[in-house]
Amino acid sequence: MTDSKWIIDTETSPRLPMYTRMNANDVLSDPISPLGASMAWIPHIFRGWCTGYALTGGYDNDDFAHPNGSGGFFYGCLYVNLSATRLYGLRLGVGVEAVDALWFGGHPDLPPYIEQPGDVNPALSAKLNEFAAWALSAPEYPDIEEDKRIAAELRAQRPDLSAISDAALVARARSVLAYERLVWRGETIGGVGGAVGPGTLGQLLAGADSTLVIRLSSGAGDVDSAAPAFAMWELSRIVRGDASLTAEFDKGVDGLRDRVKASHPTFSTAFEQFLYDFGYRGPNEWDMGSDVWETKPSLPLAMIERMRLLDEDQSPRARAAEQHKIFDAAVAEAKAFIGDNAESLALFEMAVKSTHRFAGYRERGKANCVRVLHEARVAMAELGRRMAQRGHLSKASDIFLAVDDELDGLMIDPTYLKDRLVEREAEWKKLFGLDVPMFIDTTKPIPPASSLKYLTDVAVDAVKVGDVLTGGASSSGVTRGIARIVLSPDDATNLEPGDILVAPQTDPSWTPLFVVSGAVVVDVGAPNSHAMIVSRELGIPCVAGVYGATRRIPDGATIEVDGAAGTVTIVSL
Repeated sequence: MTDSKWIIDTETSPRLPMYTRMNANDVLSDPISPLGASMAWIPHIFRGWCTGYALTGGYDNDDFAHPNGSGGFFYGCLYVNLSATRLYGLRLGVGVEAVDALWFGGHPDLPPYIEQPGDVNPALSAKLNEFAAWALSAPEYPDIEEDKRIAAELRAQRPDLSAISDAALVARARSVLAYERLVWRGETIGGVGGAVGPGTLGQLLAGADSTLVIRLSSGAGDVDSAAPAFAMWELSRIVRGDASLTAEFDKGVDGLRDRVKASHPTFSTAFEQFLYDFGYRGPNEWDMGSDVWETKPSLPLAMIERMRLLDEDQSPRARAAEQHKIFDAAVAEAKAFIGDNAESLALFEMAVKSTHRFAGYRERGKANCVRVLHEARVAMAELGRRMAQRGHLSKASDIFLAVDDELDGLMIDPTYLKDRLVEREAEWKKLFGLDVPMFIDTTKPIPPASSLKYLTDVAVDAVKVGDVLTGGASSSGVTRGIARIVLSPDDATNLEPGDILVAPQTDPSWTPLFVVSGAVVVDVGAPNSHAMIVSRELGIPCVAGVYGATRRIPDGATIEVDGAAGTVTIVSL
């Protein structure tokens, strides 16, 4: 590694100097491709993210004079702007500490808050309190529904990519990405507003059972990130009920899509519709350079293959029903704690409904953003395929190693990037697996990449029987099972029904694995992270923020997960 910045690493905001990798892991778990950063994130997404923040009323132009006031890239990795998030808590009046606990789970390396000039702003605080009142009371959020319609229309209007020119493919990708500035409003409002309900519940129930707020967050319903799991379940039932189709799955998923087109039209038609509806989902789906379900259909077929082994009583709807029972019991417990105070009970009802609504809004916002991004992905994937076929690139995926400004040169000399991109890939791959800082204070020198170790070289304390690992209470329930360490959703061949999924982090592409699993444990995450929201929706116990879990817990160990208490107990090794 060299000490120079990576090609897409961004400048930092002097006004908002603190950045964190936490929760960014849910969005981009690996270093982003150069094209994904330069074509989508830097010109459009960061700016749309700032706009979303500003729409809460809690920020002004001075806060976002620099576009990286929302986030940035260091070592090729996405970082969230911690200072901007803390301003929310400060100006809302709940305090920086409350926001740190809610969004960052009290991480041991969390840097102290140091007040900056302009942080305290009574006028913005008044506007932000209006936003919080809206988040508690508004029964709907029309903007996010508009974003959903726009994302769906972009998919419906996709041209026949195989029939348009190279230049038109680039133009198509650039044009759809302009919508990211719009749809990120919903993603941001969903995320920021999602703190209001749980924060209010925490205040109302201070002194009650510490697991109560988590249990009240269960059973939100209408969570878009869970929808693919329900759709996959229905596909798995078709397989389970058809002996000849089962035999095709028994042969393996390689070539399966083509094998069943003529012989099993019912399944094939349903699967093609699934790809149309959810093909934008997949591992590291926020990066244009990543393969997702449409570009690599063997990924969802492998998940259906695992899911077909489950009995009916393990369906996501059945498990979600159990989570609703937990929620109903929690409501009764909370009301008993509050007592007969009518005003507090009314506020309680509002806070619970807000918590559930915004869990759905946050995941819907993510789905909208990823679906728009995917339309650019498929256009550039087609360009890469053509150029590799012509010998202008070493392989199709190399197109994603280019930066946006280099694409126009391909129209003049389609071979000029071929060797350069091969060299760039070698440098990019060196960024993978680095133990990057969880927090970066840009008022101080940023550690050079050459000073960082790789995760494989970082020692961790091995667990022993009886150890109790702690994380964030995430989704209620207690489950004991075999731990399976899964580092990528496309590499879960050892995960059997009832096993406990132990992952570094999760994004929506992991959701179908939740259905197979008895519980979920993730290295990083906070109460509003993807793993927690979807676990609650699917009725899966979850503990997030168990730092180093994937390296400390041996694959095959028996562990017990208490999702409400936030503990993972080592039963046997």
